[in-house]
Amino acid sequence: MSWKRNYFAVQGLATPRTMTSIAPSKGLSNEPGQNSCFLNSALQVLWHLDIFRRSFRQLTTHKCMEDSCIFCALKGSFSQFQFSSERVLPSDALRSALAKTFQDEQRFQLGIMDDAAECFENLLMRIHFHISAESREDICTAKHCIPHQKFAMTLFEQCVCNSCGATSDPLPFIQMVHYISTTSLCNQAVKMLECREKKPKMFGELLRNASIVGDLRNCPSNCGEVLRIRRVLMNSPEIVSIGLVWDSDHSDLAEDVIHSLGTCLRLGDLFYRVTEERARQAEYLVGMVCYYGKHYSTFFFQTKLRKWMYFDDAHVKEIGPKWKDVVSRCIKAHYQPLLLLYADPRGTPVVLQESANRCSGANPVELDHCSSSSSKAGYDSEDSG
Repeated sequence: MSWKRNYFAVQGLATPRTMTSIAPSKGLSNEPGQNSCFLNSALQVLWHLDIFRRSFRQLTTHKCMEDSCIFCALKGSFSQFQFSSERVLPSDALRSALAKTFQDEQRFQLGIMDDAAECFENLLMRIHFHISAESREDICTAKHCIPHQKFAMTLFEQCVCNSCGATSDPLPFIQMVHYISTTSLCNQAVKMLECREKKPKMFGELLRNASIVGDLRNCPSNCGEVLRIRRVLMNSPEIVSIGLVWDSDHSDLAEDVIHSLGTCLRLGDLFYRVTEERARQAEYLVGMVCYYGKHYSTFFFQTKLRKWMYFDDAHVKEIGPKWKDVVSRCIKAHYQPLLLLYADPRGTPVVLQESANRCSGANPVELDHCSSSSSKAGYDSEDSG
């Protein structure tokens, strides 16, 4: 079965309108000296993820930080994506809010280049801050918190000694992005090819083998054994973000990494064990952020056109209907994949609680300037999936 047929035919699904945006594609401006390509790439990802966009559209109150409010700036950007007739939109308001929010850390400052994957991850955590009454990032249970309900991987890691039976205490944690070294990825791909004499079919297994390289611990009872850490996934995120870590800005591994990427990911292959049955189902590659020459750009699968689209700031281009079209473009341009987005085709928006539309902390603000988009029944006419 081809990638495209497999992508839309999962368990009898007849409609693709649950994964990616079907609104007309718009670019984002990046004037000389702004260096906003990292933010533009992260913003295109958030807009094109249906689960995020449709969830975010439902939210109308938040803890507002006024001129440094990322929630307000993101609402404004989404409103422009949806209603503006312009083909190129500004991202200045979000860039300014991001810079003010992280001024103390000296991250994401105006005019300075930063990392697109880290920007994406920090935007998610700021959205959590704005909409959740729980300030801690590791224990959020709010049903309307998009980052924790849809993106977060809830894990615990543990060591078990097969020799003496000793078991370490489980260490729970969450992650929005699962980071993996590209060097380890390529090394493991070669090893798996040598063992099987064919390309590995399970991309998740390749990622898991790459992620546990060097993850060794001594036996908890000090019996002398050296153990690998076991990571267990305790939830079933509908969007899985894989971050690829590079040793160099101009790596010789770029083409090898591109060829090793899989368009289907099963979390049961990625982790030692999953506890929810839904986590065993496949998720599919819908987006990819790339890097080359101190510049970020994004590929996303456009379901209205049934084609992959390429977003390079203000420039938007059709690539083709197949993943191999993206691979060819990346190899030709020497792009380094930085962030992979996998989505569950069965994914749905968050469930709003009564508390989500009340004050969830200090200074709740009703988004009157966005009411035109949020008051429409269901989705807008261009996004009625």
